[in-house]
Amino acid sequence: MTRSFEELTTAEFEAFAQTHADGSYLQTASQARLLARRGWQTSLVGLVEDHKVQAAAVLGWIPVKMGNLFQIDGGMLIDFSNQELVTEFVAGVMAFAKEHQGLFLRIMPNAIYRKFNDDGTQIGTDDNTVIDALMAIGFTHAPATQGWTTNSSPSRQYVKSLKPVLDVDGDSKALRASFAKDGKYYLKKTDQFGIKVHRLAKDELPAFKALTQDTANRLDYHDKDLDFYETVFEEYGDDAYFVFAEMDFPAYIKGQQQARDHLAEVVANLDARIAEKPNYKKLKRQRAEYADQHKQHEKRIAQAQTARQEAGKDVVVIAGALFLATANEMIYLYSGTYDEYKNFYGPYAVQEYAFKQAVARKIPNYNFYGISGVFDGSDGVLGFKQGFAGYAEEKVGSFIKPINSTKYAVYRFLKKILARG
Repeated sequence: MTRSFEELTTAEFEAFAQTHADGSYLQTASQARLLARRGWQTSLVGLVEDHKVQAAAVLGWIPVKMGNLFQIDGGMLIDFSNQELVTEFVAGVMAFAKEHQGLFLRIMPNAIYRKFNDDGTQIGTDDNTVIDALMAIGFTHAPATQGWTTNSSPSRQYVKSLKPVLDVDGDSKALRASFAKDGKYYLKKTDQFGIKVHRLAKDELPAFKALTQDTANRLDYHDKDLDFYETVFEEYGDDAYFVFAEMDFPAYIKGQQQARDHLAEVVANLDARIAEKPNYKKLKRQRAEYADQHKQHEKRIAQAQTARQEAGKDVVVIAGALFLATANEMIYLYSGTYDEYKNFYGPYAVQEYAFKQAVARKIPNYNFYGISGVFDGSDGVLGFKQGFAGYAEEKVGSFIKPINSTKYAVYRFLKKILARG
């Protein structure tokens, strides 16, 4: 049987992509539609043999100087250990690109080169399969770099397998038990604080944008525009989870008051026992501990009353995030937290909500997405994600192959000249 390189229908592509081990939101028909609405031209392409898709990709292209940049982000969906298949697929892409004024092809595979534990120690050995397959057919390789990017999928990420939780039928206790010590501690706090989480309707997206923009301003990075979030909502539908964590001040204050009053009774009882046994040091230590807890609740009540007055309303948004679901993974993309409410630990509640949705949908992997790749304790984002007990991955990097070699050489030369200027 001979294989043919074809443009696939949405149904053909999705049937293949949704069951592929390397599938991600970047390789979905929804992402192709989103790219199209953001100025890219797109096509769902694949190798077909006997009416069966053997490999596929979301192929996008956009004008640059002297031609079009063709790109496959998060793909291809292919067996990279099959050199013949890889060679044939790339040949098909190159031929397609030449017909559409292609200048060069860039591929950023969703493939892992190395894995690391939480202190940065490598787990296992390097996997050169993808690198070898693409360099064998003329691609130039750019390894993953440390640091952050907002221009493409990150080269380093933090992930967690949900298979152990799914193996026990998604038991909620098993899910929380799978988290690290910090994650369990802060989630217990969100329980005590009565933090509520809900999924947003489309008309709430301006409030989501206000949250992410506030965070971007504080941390000095560029946020996506409202149109982007609305497009994601429309194109991903039920697979897009826009989520808010909210604080109900009256309910929180009432809970803190009840805890305070209970502790006041405990302290009073200890005072009575100490009066009877003034030399019993253990009772005094207990009394000091409970009295300190009583003060903490008094402090929280006062802080909440002040925050409620400043907010001018009883219920406020404290944190939020956007998650996208595929058959293979739940991925955490964009988020925000109002700094004045950071002590209510809203981001932990938001994450647990998404974890529960993933388990309910029997999604086997949870992807926290980008990290800087620095394990010296300076990456606070990594520290937060480590609270849920996963591991870090370094992807294989990116690969470039000229489509029109002569024009690409001129393009590269001009870029160097402009960079010097």
